[in-house]
Amino acid sequence: MRAPHESKSKHARRVIAALAAAAALGHAFGAGLPSARRVLDPPLAGAAMAVVDGRLWVASRGGGLVGFERGARSMRFDLGQGLPSAVAQELAALPDGRLLVGTRAGLVLVDPRDGSAKPLAPAGTGRDNMAADLVLAATRGNAAIFQLSQPDPDGAGGQADASLWQWDGTRVQAWNLRLGGGVVATAGLADRNDGCFHLAGIQVDGAGQRPWYARQCGAQLRTWRLADGAPAGTVGVAAIARAADGRSTILVMVTQSAANPASRRHVVMSLDQDGRLSPHCSRASFSEPVTGLVQAGPDLIVARAGAGLHALGCGPLTPLSADPRVSNATALLHDAGLGLLVAADGAVWQLGKDGTPLALTPASGGAIPIDALPMEYKANGALALLSSPTSGPLELARTADGWRVARQWRAGIDLPVGVYGAAAYAEPDQVIAVQLSQGVLRLRQGATQALALEPGALPLDVAITSGGMWMAAGAAPFGGAAAGLHFLPNDGSARFVPLPGRQAEPSGRLLAWPDGRVWAATRLGIIEADARGAARRISAGRVEVLYRNAARNIVGAVGASVQYWDGARMVPVLFAIAPAPARPLGHPVDLVIDDAGRWWILFSGGQVVLLDAERRHVATLDERAGVPPSSRRLLYLPGSREVLIGSAREGLFSLAWP
Repeated sequence: MRAPHESKSKHARRVIAALAAAAALGHAFGAGLPSARRVLDPPLAGAAMAVVDGRLWVASRGGGLVGFERGARSMRFDLGQGLPSAVAQELAALPDGRLLVGTRAGLVLVDPRDGSAKPLAPAGTGRDNMAADLVLAATRGNAAIFQLSQPDPDGAGGQADASLWQWDGTRVQAWNLRLGGGVVATAGLADRNDGCFHLAGIQVDGAGQRPWYARQCGAQLRTWRLADGAPAGTVGVAAIARAADGRSTILVMVTQSAANPASRRHVVMSLDQDGRLSPHCSRASFSEPVTGLVQAGPDLIVARAGAGLHALGCGPLTPLSADPRVSNATALLHDAGLGLLVAADGAVWQLGKDGTPLALTPASGGAIPIDALPMEYKANGALALLSSPTSGPLELARTADGWRVARQWRAGIDLPVGVYGAAAYAEPDQVIAVQLSQGVLRLRQGATQALALEPGALPLDVAITSGGMWMAAGAAPFGGAAAGLHFLPNDGSARFVPLPGRQAEPSGRLLAWPDGRVWAATRLGIIEADARGAARRISAGRVEVLYRNAARNIVGAVGASVQYWDGARMVPVLFAIAPAPARPLGHPVDLVIDDAGRWWILFSGGQVVLLDAERRHVATLDERAGVPPSSRRLLYLPGSREVLIGSAREGLFSLAWP
């Protein structure tokens, strides 16, 4: 007979062993968590450049930090690969070869020699997730000045609650300009000739905005408020450069004489060593935004959006190139060895003496729009339909070498200009595209047809069934058509299914069933409608997204909560997230369910929560796993069992769960 204490001891050992095995399994899964990889490259959209040891580095708005040698990409720091955001908007090189990268999620110090990356943030301020929208590196020693701003969730820039900081190679401390509060730096320069930092910007005081300029040389700091001599209506400083004489500074000051942004002008001004402003000898002012200003030998080179490159002297502007590839420069750099470098959306160009550009980076022929969102798939996931709000729909095809762009319709070229929303496949070989609040287009290769809708209907989403097309429409703000569902049968007739009041406004997503029914996600829950016009409400609570895995017939929904369909009603999905995420999740904005029955839930904070087939929490993935912070939409591809993640400003990524 076994002794009681022996039985208990063995039982305890078995429990400990089971817990250890579970911990080992969890650790193994944690070590093998999925990591997102980029699908194709977005347009280069170079925001800043640096040349270090013969390698050209480009800070790309959506593509991370990319290094090029001899015209080929040689190294990259990207989302999940050293950077907290793929939106790299500032770049500065330290004398020792390290690089300071300003991203939408903070400042990062990277070392190309060993591939390391380290965030630089003020201690104890909670500002590590703020955007670094101005970065200057000392030309002598290891020091930097940078600005952190709260990023605008809908735009590319920071808001007015900015703060300036200095890094001495070891610590980050506040940089006090002694100008008071509301100081925002909008342009800066670390001059190689005098070794000084030069900054300019705006001080916001109530409704007033006053320009300022600061110069720091070593430990000596001087600041000036530029009230005297500043152009009337100055609202910012777009660019700053040192004049060839070495004694004055050139500022491009932005003015706006009326509420209409079209009244903005970019005025070139000269600032002497004592902080006195006067018009530049060229008397130049531009309606186009100035995107670059650099000193190149005895000349100042100015770049304007869409207007090209010109030498700026005391006489008329002298064009440097008539080549359209450099007409829309996004950044300029003058390097002692390579000369004038021009960044554009497609590539970085070295400008020859005769104005002929030579590509220093591969032209992005296979690039996809930075904001392309995945919509639907065909051929078991070998074809994927995407829609870019700014550029329009496109189709990707999977090949043995990866994805490629198969078809594309471009707003302003192939399509009317507008903001594009959902897109859906329709037979035979057609695509239905929604122009938000404008209309619905039927696209064929080489042909575009506008579909007739009820006047005032504001289209939001489409779903295709065997009998026709369903469209969700919002209500016009001042009368007109009501919110509801439009059914356009294949025979050319039309039917409108009203929703029960304005509170049932569609939230956008439709789910089509094989028998022709449709479920609409609304603010009051899920509304079911059929082709005869019958409608009923089958759930309560705001719903934004509906998803059905056809292979397993599992239906889920997200909105005010996470739910699943048990065959008779929607039931809440309850799960505990442990450990807690690194930052707030926000609210659920999208959902897919894979063929293993596992749930992928995208939250507004740019994090993906993974649930197993029993709907238990497994992991939370964020930017450290390559998930873009600006993620907006998911698409599951059954053939490859991967999930495409579309984002607002960081490109398209693919994620596979082992």
